[in-house]
Order: sequence, then C-alpha cells, then structure tokens
Amino acid sequence: MVSLAKLRDMLTWQRGAAIAALLAVSVVSVASADASEKSSSGRVPVPVQLEGKGDKCVRDTAYMKRHHMDELKHQRNDTMRKGIRTKEMSLQNCVECHASKKTNSVLGKDGFCQSCHSYAAVKLDCFECHASKPKSATPFHPLVSKNEQQGGDVGLAGKMRQEMQANPVEPNTTGGASK
Repeated sequence: MVSLAKLRDMLTWQRGAAIAALLAVSVVSVASADASEKSSSGRVPVPVQLEGKGDKCVRDTAYMKRHHMDELKHQRNDTMRKGIRTKEMSLQNCVECHASKKTNSVLGKDGFCQSCHSYAAVKLDCFECHASKPKSATPFHPLVSKNEQQGGDVGLAGKMRQEMQANPVEPNTTGGASK
C-alpha cells in the first residue's frame, strides 16, 4: 500500500514534469515562429514598402499606417456632402504617388495598397469604384472609346451619351410633386 506522503510526492513530480514539458514546447514554438517571420516562407507575405514618387507623404508614415482610412473617409465626406475638393488627402493623389513603377498600379501582389491590406486581412474596396492607376494624360473620359476619340463609329453607348448631352434633363426641385 502507498502512503499518503509518497502519493503526494509522486503527484508533485508529475505536475513538475508536465510544466517542464509545456515550457519546452512553448520555447520551440516561439523559436519556430520567429524563424518563419524572418524568412519569406511565412503564411502571409510581409507588405511591400515602396517609396512614393513625391518628396514626402502628407503625414508621417506611422500616422498614415494607423489613420489613412480616417483621412480618406473625412475627405470623402467633405467632397460628397460639402462639395469641398482638396488634393492633399484625395485618393487620386495617393494613387498618383504610391503606384508601382513596374505596374503603375497600387493593386496586385506587390501593389502598395493591396500588399498591406492582405497582410492586415482588411478588405480593400476603394478600387471597386475608384481607379487604381494614376490618371492618364488623355482628356477623354475612360468610357469614351478610341473610335469616338478619333471621330469613328460611336456605338450604342456613344449614341446614348450624345442624346443625353443634346437633351439635358432638368433636375426635379419640387420635392417629388408634379408640376
């Protein structure tokens, strides 16, 4: 028969062995995590840090990493609700400065915006409506085809555009009531 004191010593030894094993496993896992972060074979690629085309950003890098979305939302609200358009915090200005020299875009695997958003697991939906490349030097709207630019066949969209320009619609200012 095992005495109570001997049983207590056995349980204490087993508890100590279990703690030592857990510490060893945690040290190994931390060491492997550090090694994978330093190597390029980690699960999520580290964001691409491209230099902008301008002399400096509108704010310091640490601020922009943390608050760029707030600035863009503020700019959007000023533009859409108040009609105030400034270039400093506009998305177009950011794209012009941060577009890759290789692809001329902020999207793609090595794109300035997409690489950071992929790393942070944040949905990037700005470019569902906005251009991800700087504006070209052409004075035509991107929906105007090359044929229309050169005076050729305009197609259905061109005909509709010409019709709308020829017959402008008066805005309804009566609040929905008919005249």
